[in-house]
Amino acid sequence: MNIILIGSDGAMGKVVTEISKEFGHQVIAGLQSTEETEQSFPIATNFDDLTQVVEGLDLKPEVMIDFSTPQLTEELLAFAVAQKLPLMLATTGQNEEQAQAIQEASKSVAILDTHNTSIGVNVMQEVSKHLSKVLYPLGYDIEIIEKHHRYKKDAPSGTAKMLLDSVEEGMSESATKVYGREGIGEAREHQEVGLHAIRGGDIVGEHTIIFANNQETLEITHRAGSKELFARGAMAGAEFLINQAEPGIYSMNDIF
Repeated sequence: MNIILIGSDGAMGKVVTEISKEFGHQVIAGLQSTEETEQSFPIATNFDDLTQVVEGLDLKPEVMIDFSTPQLTEELLAFAVAQKLPLMLATTGQNEEQAQAIQEASKSVAILDTHNTSIGVNVMQEVSKHLSKVLYPLGYDIEIIEKHHRYKKDAPSGTAKMLLDSVEEGMSESATKVYGREGIGEAREHQEVGLHAIRGGDIVGEHTIIFANNQETLEITHRAGSKELFARGAMAGAEFLINQAEPGIYSMNDIF
């Protein structure tokens, strides 16, 4: 599988480059923020130059993997559509307008849009949906806590939002979202779901959903041990994408 890697000089980009070899694949071109980081493949720092790089390749690209920034979303989508390439979109933090642009681009190419490429997190999604369906009507309160390294910019994380979507699906109604708590206020309402973000050190990623009533507390937690976890999930997603004949939006759950 021949890969164009967006964000090739980032922490995840470096891991994806190495893991791709283990899977028998290769990165044949990359987009990165600077030319200072040398790569074993041709690179560009903007999409116009990347187009020229692709035109000069001996190998035909088959898929794009994106671990960059949401600021590149519109240009990234335009490039994928122009090149007719499926897109493994693993960047988080897109706004509503960018989310709509992803939907529009999916009419032309296959896009696997995920906030987390971990298999465990995507299983956690399904579990949290079921637990919410069972426990919320019984009066259990629900809270979500996420922890990441000090450099993560968006909060709450895309994964926390993804888990919230699953919780709401299980609740069968929209939650009243509370982003952290401080001061003296009213008592907690049952329909509230609190989202709490912690940033510090080199925490790769940890997500916990708490279901609590007056007699017991149930917690489910996912801890990422290394970034390699996400790179392996991205490989699985990219392998899935190149076998999809139809454009559309796909998720990691479509793989399993």
